[in-house]
Amino acid sequence: METTTGFDAARFDGPRAMRLDEVVASERLFRVSFGMPELEDESAALAAYGPPRNGAMYVIAHDGRLVSQIDTFHDLIRVYDGEIRAGSVGGVCTHPDYRGHRLAGRLMEYCAQELVDGGANLLLISGGRGLYTRLGNVPHGRFLSFAITPTQSDGAPGAEGLVVRRATPADAAACARLYAAEPVRFARVHADFVEALQDPPGNTYVYADRWMIERAGEAVAYLCLGSPWHEELGAGIRHTGEYAGSRGAIAAALGTLFAGGGVRELTWQVAWQDSELIQLLQARGYRAEVTPLYGHTYRILNFPGFMADLRPLLKALLPAELLRGLRFEQSGPLLGGSGDDRYTIVRGPDRLELDGAAMTRLVMGCADGEGEPVQLPGALAAVVPALFPLPSFFPGLNYH
Repeated sequence: METTTGFDAARFDGPRAMRLDEVVASERLFRVSFGMPELEDESAALAAYGPPRNGAMYVIAHDGRLVSQIDTFHDLIRVYDGEIRAGSVGGVCTHPDYRGHRLAGRLMEYCAQELVDGGANLLLISGGRGLYTRLGNVPHGRFLSFAITPTQSDGAPGAEGLVVRRATPADAAACARLYAAEPVRFARVHADFVEALQDPPGNTYVYADRWMIERAGEAVAYLCLGSPWHEELGAGIRHTGEYAGSRGAIAAALGTLFAGGGVRELTWQVAWQDSELIQLLQARGYRAEVTPLYGHTYRILNFPGFMADLRPLLKALLPAELLRGLRFEQSGPLLGGSGDDRYTIVRGPDRLELDGAAMTRLVMGCADGEGEPVQLPGALAAVVPALFPLPSFFPGLNYH
Protein backbone atom coordinates (compact mmCIF):
# COMPACT_ATOMS: atom_id res chain seq x y z
CA MET A 1 0.00 0.00 0.00
CA GLU A 2 1.24 3.45 -0.88
CA THR A 3 2.61 5.71 1.81
CA THR A 4 0.06 7.94 3.53
CA THR A 5 1.84 10.92 5.07
CA GLY A 6 1.53 11.03 8.85
CA PHE A 7 0.19 7.47 9.21
CA ASP A 8 1.71 4.00 9.11
CA ALA A 9 0.50 2.76 5.71
CA ALA A 10 0.84 -0.86 6.82
CA ARG A 11 -1.97 -0.30 9.35
CA PHE A 12 -4.51 0.72 6.68
CA ASP A 13 -7.07 -1.84 5.56
CA GLY A 14 -8.83 -1.29 2.25
CA PRO A 15 -10.34 -0.19 0.03
CA ARG A 16 -12.71 -3.09 0.65
CA ALA A 17 -16.40 -3.85 1.14
CA MET A 18 -17.85 -2.92 4.52
CA ARG A 19 -18.60 -5.80 6.89
CA LEU A 20 -21.95 -6.19 8.65
CA ASP A 21 -20.28 -5.76 12.04
CA GLU A 22 -19.20 -2.26 10.92
CA VAL A 23 -22.70 -0.81 10.39
CA VAL A 24 -22.64 1.28 13.58
CA ALA A 25 -19.07 2.45 12.93
CA SER A 26 -20.12 3.50 9.43
CA GLU A 27 -23.03 5.53 10.79
CA ARG A 28 -20.75 7.21 13.32
CA LEU A 29 -18.23 8.08 10.59
CA PHE A 30 -20.97 9.55 8.42
CA ARG A 31 -22.23 11.73 11.26
CA VAL A 32 -18.88 13.09 12.36
CA SER A 33 -17.79 13.70 8.75
CA PHE A 34 -20.89 15.76 7.94
CA GLY A 35 -21.14 17.59 11.28
CA MET A 36 -24.29 15.79 12.40
CA PRO A 37 -25.29 14.95 16.01
CA GLU A 38 -23.59 11.93 17.54
CA LEU A 39 -25.30 8.56 17.31
CA GLU A 40 -27.17 7.88 20.55
CA ASP A 41 -29.05 4.67 19.78
CA GLU A 42 -26.92 1.93 18.23
CA SER A 43 -29.80 -0.54 18.16
CA ALA A 44 -31.89 1.88 16.10
CA ALA A 45 -29.05 2.28 13.60
CA LEU A 46 -28.76 -1.49 13.28
CA ALA A 47 -32.52 -1.89 12.88
CA ALA A 48 -32.66 0.80 10.19
CA TYR A 49 -29.80 -0.66 8.16
CA GLY A 50 -30.55 -2.55 5.00
CA PRO A 51 -27.88 -3.79 2.59
CA PRO A 52 -27.78 -1.54 -0.48
CA ARG A 53 -29.95 -2.82 -3.29
CA ASN A 54 -27.81 -3.20 -6.42
CA GLY A 55 -24.75 -1.76 -4.71
CA ALA A 56 -22.33 -1.87 -1.80
CA MET A 57 -20.51 0.25 0.77
CA TYR A 58 -16.73 0.45 0.42
CA VAL A 59 -14.41 1.57 3.22
CA ILE A 60 -10.86 2.18 4.35
CA ALA A 61 -9.99 1.42 7.97
CA HIS A 62 -6.95 2.37 10.05
CA ASP A 63 -6.07 0.32 13.12
CA GLY A 64 -9.52 -1.26 12.87
CA ARG A 65 -11.33 2.11 12.79
CA LEU A 66 -13.34 3.17 9.73
CA VAL A 67 -11.87 6.43 8.43
CA SER A 68 -13.26 6.80 4.90
CA GLN A 69 -16.24 5.35 3.02
CA ILE A 70 -18.36 5.50 -0.15
CA ASP A 71 -21.82 4.08 -0.90
CA THR A 72 -22.34 2.73 -4.43
CA PHE A 73 -25.49 1.83 -6.36
CA HIS A 74 -26.34 0.54 -9.84
CA ASP A 75 -29.11 2.28 -11.79
CA LEU A 76 -30.57 2.01 -15.29
CA ILE A 77 -31.58 5.18 -17.16
CA ARG A 78 -33.96 4.96 -20.12
CA VAL A 79 -33.22 7.49 -22.86
CA TYR A 80 -35.96 7.13 -25.45
CA ASP A 81 -35.16 3.76 -27.09
CA GLY A 82 -31.69 3.48 -25.57
CA GLU A 83 -30.43 2.98 -22.05
CA ILE A 84 -27.56 4.00 -19.83
CA ARG A 85 -26.22 1.66 -17.16
CA ALA A 86 -25.12 4.04 -14.42
CA GLY A 87 -23.19 3.60 -11.20
CA SER A 88 -24.06 6.15 -8.51
CA VAL A 89 -21.94 7.08 -5.51
CA GLY A 90 -23.03 8.98 -2.43
CA GLY A 91 -22.15 9.48 1.20
CA VAL A 92 -18.49 10.06 0.30
CA CYS A 93 -16.75 11.01 3.52
CA THR A 94 -13.49 10.90 5.45
CA HIS A 95 -13.00 11.37 9.18
CA PRO A 96 -11.72 14.92 9.90
CA ASP A 97 -8.53 13.52 11.46
CA TYR A 98 -7.66 11.72 8.23
CA ARG A 99 -8.45 14.32 5.59
CA GLY A 100 -5.82 15.53 3.15
CA HIS A 101 -4.30 12.08 2.59
CA ARG A 102 -6.23 11.13 -0.58
CA LEU A 103 -8.20 8.34 1.08
CA ALA A 104 -11.49 9.33 -0.60
CA GLY A 105 -9.67 9.64 -3.92
CA ARG A 106 -8.36 6.09 -3.60
CA LEU A 107 -11.84 4.89 -2.73
CA MET A 108 -13.28 6.70 -5.76
CA GLU A 109 -10.77 5.04 -8.09
CA TYR A 110 -11.43 1.64 -6.55
CA CYS A 111 -15.21 2.06 -6.75
CA ALA A 112 -15.05 3.23 -10.36
CA GLN A 113 -13.45 -0.08 -11.31
CA GLU A 114 -15.94 -2.04 -9.20
CA LEU A 115 -18.84 -0.24 -10.88
CA VAL A 116 -17.49 -0.88 -14.37
CA ASP A 117 -16.90 -4.53 -13.51
CA GLY A 118 -20.56 -4.62 -12.45
CA GLY A 119 -21.69 -3.23 -15.81
CA ALA A 120 -21.89 0.53 -15.19
CA ASN A 121 -20.86 2.85 -18.03
CA LEU A 122 -21.65 6.24 -16.45
CA LEU A 123 -20.60 7.44 -12.99
CA LEU A 124 -23.14 9.66 -11.15
CA ILE A 125 -21.99 11.59 -8.07
CA SER A 126 -24.25 13.38 -5.59
CA GLY A 127 -21.69 16.09 -4.96
CA GLY A 128 -19.71 18.77 -6.72
CA ARG A 129 -16.59 19.30 -4.61
CA GLY A 130 -13.04 19.55 -5.87
CA LEU A 131 -12.31 15.89 -5.12
CA TYR A 132 -14.61 14.88 -7.97
CA THR A 133 -13.52 17.43 -10.55
CA ARG A 134 -9.84 16.65 -9.87
CA LEU A 135 -10.63 13.07 -10.88
CA GLY A 136 -12.06 14.20 -14.21
CA ASN A 137 -15.75 14.37 -13.34
CA VAL A 138 -17.71 17.32 -14.72
CA PRO A 139 -20.83 19.28 -13.68
CA HIS A 140 -24.03 17.39 -14.46
CA GLY A 141 -25.89 18.34 -17.63
CA ARG A 142 -27.52 21.44 -19.01
CA PHE A 143 -30.53 22.95 -17.24
CA LEU A 144 -32.50 26.18 -17.23
CA SER A 145 -32.70 27.32 -13.62
CA PHE A 146 -35.80 29.33 -12.69
CA ALA A 147 -36.18 31.32 -9.45
CA ILE A 148 -39.92 31.47 -8.72
CA THR A 149 -41.64 33.54 -6.05
CA PRO A 150 -45.33 33.83 -5.02
CA THR A 151 -45.93 37.26 -6.53
CA GLN A 152 -44.97 35.99 -9.96
CA SER A 153 -47.46 33.11 -9.81
CA ASP A 154 -50.50 35.19 -8.80
CA GLY A 155 -53.26 34.85 -11.36
CA ALA A 156 -51.42 32.24 -13.41
CA PRO A 157 -53.85 30.86 -16.01
CA GLY A 158 -54.81 27.23 -16.47
CA ALA A 159 -55.53 26.22 -12.87
CA GLU A 160 -59.28 25.89 -13.38
CA GLY A 161 -60.47 22.37 -12.66
CA LEU A 162 -57.18 21.29 -11.08
CA VAL A 163 -56.98 19.72 -7.64
CA VAL A 164 -53.60 19.92 -5.91
CA ARG A 165 -53.24 17.73 -2.84
CA ARG A 166 -50.62 15.98 -0.75
CA ALA A 167 -49.50 12.65 -2.16
CA THR A 168 -49.77 9.47 -0.08
CA PRO A 169 -48.49 5.91 -0.52
CA ALA A 170 -51.84 5.11 -2.15
CA ASP A 171 -50.71 7.31 -5.07
CA ALA A 172 -47.66 5.15 -5.81
CA ALA A 173 -49.27 3.37 -8.77
CA ALA A 174 -50.38 6.67 -10.33
CA CYS A 175 -46.91 8.17 -9.86
CA ALA A 176 -45.29 5.08 -11.39
CA ARG A 177 -47.61 5.32 -14.41
CA LEU A 178 -46.88 9.01 -14.94
CA TYR A 179 -43.14 8.53 -14.53
CA ALA A 180 -43.06 5.57 -16.94
CA ALA A 181 -44.40 7.87 -19.67
CA GLU A 182 -41.40 10.21 -19.35
CA PRO A 183 -39.03 9.82 -22.34
CA VAL A 184 -35.94 10.09 -20.10
CA ARG A 185 -36.24 8.29 -16.79
CA PHE A 186 -34.70 5.83 -14.35
CA ALA A 187 -35.92 2.23 -14.32
CA ARG A 188 -37.93 1.81 -11.11
CA VAL A 189 -40.29 -0.59 -9.40
CA HIS A 190 -43.57 0.19 -7.65
CA ALA A 191 -41.92 -0.15 -4.21
CA ASP A 192 -39.65 2.82 -4.97
CA PHE A 193 -42.66 5.13 -5.17
CA VAL A 194 -44.31 3.61 -2.10
CA GLU A 195 -41.15 4.29 -0.10
CA ALA A 196 -40.82 7.84 -1.42
CA LEU A 197 -44.40 8.70 -0.42
CA GLN A 198 -44.13 7.50 3.17
CA ASP A 199 -44.37 9.96 6.06
CA PRO A 200 -42.10 11.30 7.32
CA PRO A 201 -40.12 11.49 4.09
CA GLY A 202 -36.86 9.59 4.23
CA ASN A 203 -35.00 12.15 2.12
CA THR A 204 -36.21 15.73 2.58
CA TYR A 205 -33.57 17.02 0.13
CA VAL A 206 -35.50 15.40 -2.73
CA TYR A 207 -39.08 14.99 -1.50
CA ALA A 208 -39.89 17.06 1.54
CA ASP A 209 -43.27 17.88 -0.08
CA ARG A 210 -45.04 15.44 -2.40
CA TRP A 211 -47.97 16.76 -4.46
CA MET A 212 -50.51 15.07 -6.73
CA ILE A 213 -52.21 17.14 -9.40
CA GLU A 214 -55.60 15.89 -10.59
CA ARG A 215 -58.16 16.91 -13.17
CA ALA A 216 -61.68 15.43 -13.21
CA GLY A 217 -60.61 12.90 -10.59
CA GLU A 218 -57.65 11.62 -12.63
CA ALA A 219 -53.98 12.04 -11.68
CA VAL A 220 -52.34 14.06 -14.46
CA ALA A 221 -49.01 14.97 -12.80
CA TYR A 222 -46.97 14.84 -9.62
CA LEU A 223 -44.39 17.20 -8.20
CA CYS A 224 -41.80 16.49 -5.51
CA LEU A 225 -40.20 19.49 -3.83
CA GLY A 226 -37.04 19.19 -1.74
CA SER A 227 -35.73 21.24 1.14
CA PRO A 228 -32.13 22.53 1.02
CA TRP A 229 -29.80 20.92 3.55
CA HIS A 230 -29.34 24.20 5.43
CA GLU A 231 -33.06 25.05 5.73
CA GLU A 232 -35.70 23.97 8.21
CA LEU A 233 -38.69 22.24 6.63
CA GLY A 234 -41.04 24.99 7.77
CA ALA A 235 -39.05 27.80 6.14
CA GLY A 236 -40.79 27.35 2.79
CA ILE A 237 -37.59 27.34 0.71
CA ARG A 238 -37.86 24.55 -1.86
CA HIS A 239 -36.28 23.21 -5.02
CA THR A 240 -37.78 20.81 -7.51
CA GLY A 241 -36.69 17.25 -6.77
CA GLU A 242 -38.74 15.49 -9.44
CA TYR A 243 -41.84 15.90 -11.57
CA ALA A 244 -43.74 13.91 -14.19
CA GLY A 245 -46.92 14.22 -16.20
CA SER A 246 -48.73 17.13 -17.80
CA ARG A 247 -46.44 20.16 -18.00
CA GLY A 248 -49.42 22.47 -18.35
CA ALA A 249 -50.97 21.15 -15.14
CA ILE A 250 -47.68 21.40 -13.25
CA ALA A 251 -47.10 25.01 -14.30
CA ALA A 252 -50.71 25.96 -13.55
CA ALA A 253 -50.52 24.43 -10.06
CA LEU A 254 -47.76 26.77 -8.88
CA GLY A 255 -50.18 29.44 -7.67
CA THR A 256 -51.97 26.87 -5.49
CA LEU A 257 -48.69 25.67 -4.00
CA PHE A 258 -47.68 29.19 -3.06
CA ALA A 259 -51.13 30.12 -1.75
CA GLY A 260 -51.77 27.06 0.40
CA GLY A 261 -48.78 24.76 0.21
CA GLY A 262 -46.41 26.65 2.48
CA VAL A 263 -43.96 27.36 -0.36
CA ARG A 264 -42.58 30.89 -0.48
CA GLU A 265 -39.60 30.46 -2.80
CA LEU A 266 -38.90 27.78 -5.39
CA THR A 267 -35.81 26.98 -7.44
CA TRP A 268 -36.75 24.93 -10.48
CA GLN A 269 -34.12 23.40 -12.75
CA VAL A 270 -35.59 22.21 -16.04
CA ALA A 271 -33.65 19.93 -18.41
CA TRP A 272 -32.79 21.77 -21.63
CA GLN A 273 -34.86 19.44 -23.83
CA ASP A 274 -38.09 19.94 -21.82
CA SER A 275 -39.14 22.74 -24.16
CA GLU A 276 -42.84 22.62 -23.25
CA LEU A 277 -42.27 23.34 -19.57
CA ILE A 278 -39.62 25.96 -20.34
CA GLN A 279 -42.02 27.81 -22.61
CA LEU A 280 -44.84 27.61 -20.08
CA LEU A 281 -42.69 29.04 -17.30
CA GLN A 282 -41.28 31.76 -19.51
CA ALA A 283 -44.80 32.70 -20.65
CA ARG A 284 -45.66 33.31 -17.00
CA GLY A 285 -42.83 35.81 -16.72
CA TYR A 286 -40.24 33.59 -15.03
CA ARG A 287 -36.65 34.10 -16.15
CA ALA A 288 -33.91 31.51 -16.12
CA GLU A 289 -30.17 31.09 -16.46
CA VAL A 290 -28.37 28.11 -17.97
CA THR A 291 -26.64 26.03 -15.27
CA PRO A 292 -25.56 22.46 -14.54
CA LEU A 293 -27.60 20.47 -12.04
CA TYR A 294 -26.69 21.92 -8.64
CA GLY A 295 -24.46 19.73 -6.49
CA HIS A 296 -24.04 16.90 -8.99
CA THR A 297 -21.14 15.71 -11.14
CA TYR A 298 -20.62 12.76 -13.47
CA ARG A 299 -18.32 11.08 -15.97
CA ILE A 300 -18.59 8.50 -18.72
CA LEU A 301 -16.56 5.54 -17.46
CA ASN A 302 -16.84 3.05 -20.32
CA PHE A 303 -17.30 5.00 -23.57
CA PRO A 304 -17.60 2.02 -25.96
CA GLY A 305 -20.08 0.28 -23.67
CA PHE A 306 -22.00 3.50 -23.10
CA MET A 307 -22.51 4.08 -26.82
CA ALA A 308 -23.29 0.39 -27.46
CA ASP A 309 -26.22 0.61 -25.03
CA LEU A 310 -27.46 3.69 -26.91
CA ARG A 311 -27.31 1.97 -30.31
CA PRO A 312 -31.13 2.08 -30.78
CA LEU A 313 -31.02 5.84 -30.23
CA LEU A 314 -28.12 6.23 -32.68
CA LYS A 315 -30.06 4.32 -35.33
CA ALA A 316 -33.03 6.65 -34.85
CA LEU A 317 -30.93 9.83 -35.06
CA LEU A 318 -28.47 9.02 -37.84
CA PRO A 319 -29.00 7.96 -41.44
CA ALA A 320 -27.55 4.55 -42.21
CA GLU A 321 -24.72 5.96 -44.31
CA LEU A 322 -23.40 8.03 -41.37
CA LEU A 323 -23.92 5.27 -38.81
CA ARG A 324 -21.98 2.76 -40.91
CA GLY A 325 -18.42 2.39 -39.63
CA LEU A 326 -18.93 4.62 -36.60
CA ARG A 327 -16.81 3.48 -33.61
CA PHE A 328 -16.13 4.63 -30.07
CA GLU A 329 -12.81 3.92 -28.36
CA GLN A 330 -11.19 4.52 -24.98
CA SER A 331 -7.76 4.16 -23.39
CA GLY A 332 -6.13 5.20 -20.13
CA PRO A 333 -7.43 5.31 -16.55
CA LEU A 334 -11.14 5.19 -15.69
CA LEU A 335 -10.89 8.40 -13.68
CA GLY A 336 -8.90 11.24 -15.21
CA GLY A 337 -7.25 14.37 -13.91
CA SER A 338 -3.83 13.64 -15.37
CA GLY A 339 -4.93 14.13 -18.98
CA ASP A 340 -3.76 10.67 -20.14
CA ASP A 341 -7.26 9.26 -20.55
CA ARG A 342 -8.37 9.31 -24.20
CA TYR A 343 -11.90 8.91 -25.57
CA THR A 344 -12.24 8.76 -29.36
CA ILE A 345 -15.05 8.89 -31.94
CA VAL A 346 -13.96 7.31 -35.22
CA ARG A 347 -15.57 7.11 -38.64
CA GLY A 348 -13.29 6.05 -41.47
CA PRO A 349 -10.29 8.40 -41.52
CA ASP A 350 -12.01 10.96 -39.29
CA ARG A 351 -11.15 10.94 -35.59
CA LEU A 352 -12.16 13.12 -32.64
CA GLU A 353 -10.01 12.43 -29.58
CA LEU A 354 -10.64 14.11 -26.21
CA ASP A 355 -9.93 13.40 -22.57
CA GLY A 356 -12.75 11.83 -20.55
CA ALA A 357 -13.94 15.10 -19.02
CA ALA A 358 -14.16 16.89 -22.37
CA MET A 359 -15.91 13.94 -24.04
CA THR A 360 -18.41 13.73 -21.17
CA ARG A 361 -19.23 17.43 -21.63
CA LEU A 362 -19.65 16.95 -25.37
CA VAL A 363 -21.84 13.83 -25.11
CA MET A 364 -23.90 14.73 -22.04
CA GLY A 365 -24.16 18.49 -22.54
CA CYS A 366 -22.92 21.31 -20.38
CA ALA A 367 -23.84 24.80 -19.25
CA ASP A 368 -22.75 27.79 -21.30
CA GLY A 369 -19.07 28.61 -20.98
CA GLU A 370 -17.95 25.11 -19.90
CA GLY A 371 -15.21 23.47 -21.91
CA GLU A 372 -13.37 24.47 -25.05
CA PRO A 373 -14.85 24.60 -28.58
CA VAL A 374 -14.37 21.29 -30.39
CA GLN A 375 -13.28 21.09 -34.02
CA LEU A 376 -15.10 18.28 -35.83
CA PRO A 377 -13.26 16.70 -38.76
CA GLY A 378 -14.89 15.38 -41.93
CA ALA A 379 -18.07 13.33 -41.53
CA LEU A 380 -18.00 13.85 -37.75
CA ALA A 381 -19.16 17.43 -38.40
CA ALA A 382 -22.54 15.89 -39.28
CA VAL A 383 -22.48 12.93 -36.86
CA VAL A 384 -21.68 14.66 -33.57
CA PRO A 385 -24.30 17.47 -33.68
CA ALA A 386 -26.96 14.92 -34.70
CA LEU A 387 -26.23 12.74 -31.64
CA PHE A 388 -25.13 15.08 -28.89
CA PRO A 389 -25.81 16.43 -26.39
CA LEU A 390 -27.98 13.68 -24.96
CA PRO A 391 -31.02 14.73 -22.93
CA SER A 392 -30.27 15.85 -19.37
CA PHE A 393 -31.98 14.12 -16.46
CA PHE A 394 -32.81 14.45 -12.76
CA PRO A 395 -31.64 11.73 -10.35
CA GLY A 396 -34.85 12.58 -8.46
CA LEU A 397 -35.97 9.69 -6.27
CA ASN A 398 -32.77 7.88 -7.32
CA TYR A 399 -30.67 10.52 -5.56
CA HIS A 400 -28.06 8.79 -3.41
